[in-house]
Amino acid sequence: MSDARRTAHLVDLDNRRPELSQRLFETLGEMQAVQPVAWSDASGGFWALLKHADIVAASSDWEAFTVTEGIMIPPTGKSMPVIPAELDPPRHGGFRKLVLPHFTPRALSPWHEDIRRIVADGLKPIVDQGRGDVVTDFARPVPVLIICLVLGIDSDWNRIHDLGEEFMAAFADTAHPERGKAAAHRLEAFLGEEIAARRGEPVTDLLGLFVNAEVDGAPITDTEALGLVQLLVVAGHGTTVDAIGTMVHRLIVEQGLRDRLVADRALVPRMIDECLRLHAPVWNMARTVRNPTQVRGVDLLPGEKVMLAFGAGNHDPEKFADPFTFDLDRAGLSQHLTFGSGRHRCLGEGLARLEMQTVLDVLLDELSPLELDGDVVWGGHTNSHGLRSLPVRLVPDHG
Repeated sequence: MSDARRTAHLVDLDNRRPELSQRLFETLGEMQAVQPVAWSDASGGFWALLKHADIVAASSDWEAFTVTEGIMIPPTGKSMPVIPAELDPPRHGGFRKLVLPHFTPRALSPWHEDIRRIVADGLKPIVDQGRGDVVTDFARPVPVLIICLVLGIDSDWNRIHDLGEEFMAAFADTAHPERGKAAAHRLEAFLGEEIAARRGEPVTDLLGLFVNAEVDGAPITDTEALGLVQLLVVAGHGTTVDAIGTMVHRLIVEQGLRDRLVADRALVPRMIDECLRLHAPVWNMARTVRNPTQVRGVDLLPGEKVMLAFGAGNHDPEKFADPFTFDLDRAGLSQHLTFGSGRHRCLGEGLARLEMQTVLDVLLDELSPLELDGDVVWGGHTNSHGLRSLPVRLVPDHG
């Protein structure tokens, strides 16, 4: 039986299609102008909230929109919830209080020197050769090394990156669900080894502190520990890879931007926010309707999936004037949705900002300007977006 409620708002939005990444934000903008509350038949069907105000409102209404049924469309093959991203109050609050204090700017300050060293070392091959790929040669290894440094994981960055990439890519292959489950199992097995090595042992690193912690007066379970560590490791590097790549791309292609930043370093945080607004590395997260509710007069019913399309909200002309234009001076820059909104705002925001600022500082302090050295390649998974290749070379005879 057809559902006129859904048919009236039907759009062609399938986040499993690789080609969507080529015009992702333009496509979302076109849908937003016609159907701000849209229905897609993909992945079993879901509503998409495309307006900034609606996404903010839904993010704060956990009684109507729950995360406990999963935050990904389509669902992953993981065997446990991602902690605390897939917890509602009150349990959510205890885990957030456990993790967040360790990722504030003050808590991260002891790592500044090591992070700058990792960034400078990561750029060295490009400097030595005079050219390279910012994404594959630099952005991929650096965030993995940094999150492992902060957590205390001593492992090969290639292994961690590949496990995370495989996990994110596999669950979009709905024709072969066993692939996603196998990828999730391999990632969980690796992280389980790191957890087991620290369970019940004296705390010597941040990961050990987390897995031996108590929340609400009780030790966290093995399942909760695995869900928490998976969030920190996977979300702690993949999204930053995309953020760094698109930021460096903007630094290259926006005429006069580098000189302006060199002249006024106080603009660096605005540069970071505008890049995050334009190119949200995580462009959507899911909720499930728990209680009947309405958005813009559209009835959403219990059990229906809802996509919060952060990337569409970041390009909402009612919130950001001329939203597809890079504008370092725009008002309300920090109100973009790239880190989410409400109680589930990204726990790793402080670390991501620190990494992006450090990359800009090293580029502006220590490197000659970069220029493109070939075609850039865009890509993404079902909720991520970024560059897959950014070939560059040092501008010859600069200065």
